Amino acid sequence: MYVFYIAFKYLKNFVFILLSLSAFYVIIDLIANFQKLPSSSNLVVLYIYYILLYSFDMFYSLALVFAFLLTLYHMIKFNELVSFYSLGFSVKKILKPFLMVGGIVFIFFLMFEFTKFAYFREYANAILSNKQHVNSDLFVKYKDRVVFMKKLNPLIKTAYDIKVFYLKDFKVYKILVAKEAKFKDDVWEVKKAYISFITPSRVYHYVKDVKILKDFKAKIISNLKQLNSISLYDAILAIKIFKDVNVSILLSIVLFKIFSALNMICLIVIFLILSPIHPRVANVSVFLVKSVLFTILLWGSELMIFKFAKQGVLNPYVLILPFLLVCCYSIYLFYKEK
Repeated sequence: MYVFYIAFKYLKNFVFILLSLSAFYVIIDLIANFQKLPSSSNLVVLYIYYILLYSFDMFYSLALVFAFLLTLYHMIKFNELVSFYSLGFSVKKILKPFLMVGGIVFIFFLMFEFTKFAYFREYANAILSNKQHVNSDLFVKYKDRVVFMKKLNPLIKTAYDIKVFYLKDFKVYKILVAKEAKFKDDVWEVKKAYISFITPSRVYHYVKDVKILKDFKAKIISNLKQLNSISLYDAILAIKIFKDVNVSILLSIVLFKIFSALNMICLIVIFLILSPIHPRVANVSVFLVKSVLFTILLWGSELMIFKFAKQGVLNPYVLILPFLLVCCYSIYLFYKEK
């Protein structure tokens, strides 16, 4: 029963803190972009919705630690923590509900990273700029083909002025040219494609409706141009399919989304072991202030490393280093306490 008691208090505090952080972020964002907001109230509501969900993804790892510290403070203040220890509860037993909730929340948000959830910031920016999100002059290699798209609108999944060069033994044997193509059912449907088939003796020309480039997803190739954000599914697919993708940038995005949250979960172990069990043992307020500052410092450091890795200054695997340090220290404290 104690697991459900602690887990419920922790989850309640997590929801409260996450909503508070997200509401604060939305208010600051609205103030900063007030003059850019569209005149339509429906678009404003949609913009707030996208920003709110984006802030959930951004701050949930921080909320996990802050909610733990708030729960821990109440347990110390009302002598619940010292009572648990007096009844023979170990650190492992007290950690169980916190890690259980933290793990479930982490998996929940990680599953959302495989969906359109990862692109809500882009949708909000498109509303703010009052125009559709369009990429231009995309040139990528896909399997044995080289694809050029003059313009691509990933939101409506439409490409304009397409040229596809088919290669065999590093030689072009077919060229497809089309004014427009739409992505539907995992393939690009092209109306009246002008196709040139090149042979050693002559060149054949014909026009027909075709379906090309299976799994050549609009959202993936759009993000290969900017790489501000990408879902985990699209990142894995891009690494697997495309030959000229900057894998380091994709790895930076994936590793940051995974290990920044795991860092915060490891902090829960450290803070519980180092926390005072009673106000008479140590100054609880000072401990909480130090814990909050250290949490923000670690989260900010991870964000800074991510920015450098994304720009190619650092190797993306450096993002794992803070997690390894925090994880090893938490394991050391756990077995030392045990």
